[in-house]
Amino acid sequence: TCMSPQEKKNRKINRQLAKKKRELKEQVKLLLIGPGESGKSTIWKQLKFIDSNGGYSPEELTGFKYVIYANCIGQIKTILSAAKKLELSFEDQNNEALEIISALPSGVDSWTPQIGLYIKQVWTDSGIQTAFSLKDKCYQLDDSAEYFFDNIDRILEPDYTPSAADVLRARVRTTGIEEAEFYIEDFAFRMLDVGGQRSERRKWIHCFEGVTAVLFCVALSEYDQTLREDETQNRMHESLALFNEVSHSSYFGHTNFILLLNKTDLFREKIKIVNLDVCFDNYTGCLLYTSPSPRDRQ
Repeated sequence: TCMSPQEKKNRKINRQLAKKKRELKEQVKLLLIGPGESGKSTIWKQLKFIDSNGGYSPEELTGFKYVIYANCIGQIKTILSAAKKLELSFEDQNNEALEIISALPSGVDSWTPQIGLYIKQVWTDSGIQTAFSLKDKCYQLDDSAEYFFDNIDRILEPDYTPSAADVLRARVRTTGIEEAEFYIEDFAFRMLDVGGQRSERRKWIHCFEGVTAVLFCVALSEYDQTLREDETQNRMHESLALFNEVSHSSYFGHTNFILLLNKTDLFREKIKIVNLDVCFDNYTGCLLYTSPSPRDRQ
């Protein structure tokens, strides 16, 4: 039977739709979730770097430069504010620079090379260093603050382009849902990254259908810290409660879970000085990090 041009066009469209439906059904779909600041976005960026399509473009790397500038300003202002609340003293030669930084609006628009030099100057101030040593215990500070301040000379270079390590530490809060396809060697998969703060979690429900596996992130180093949105709640306790809730959800009855214990580098250093019993009352073990044995991994 001869088909009209319109019928041929409809058949072609139907074949394309059927092919796309098969591809979506076969596609690996990963849901990346966890509490706020558990390191989800860092994992996302690591995957982007090793993606077979080339990772970040020069334009995307340049964009991270402005995120890092804003991070530097925001974090030094956070330390300065905490130092003042703690009534710490500063070195006289740094007073002018500290006053200028204190008056700055947060955000990248406040960045200039001179502001970068002021940040370099005050970072070594004894009062600022004392306040920094009290982070987690007395106030909230991003994990990357020390890294960026220690690399401020490189960040101040006129032709500065963020390195892979810089990009991984650049802090941008995830709001809503990010979705992307990654290709690593011959393996293709779609990943969804969702905001971890409590206010963002209601949006996860739309991501659950057809998920191949859930990647649940937990920051090991945050056992002595509280949530930014609720300073009465321990972050590790929040992770445990959220994992219990999600893993028992009816949406994931037949879904594989992968537990990612993140920020082990920070945990390795913190466990030497902060006992785990601040989070787990019955902990009586040593204050030493050791890599798990093959038997432990099982």
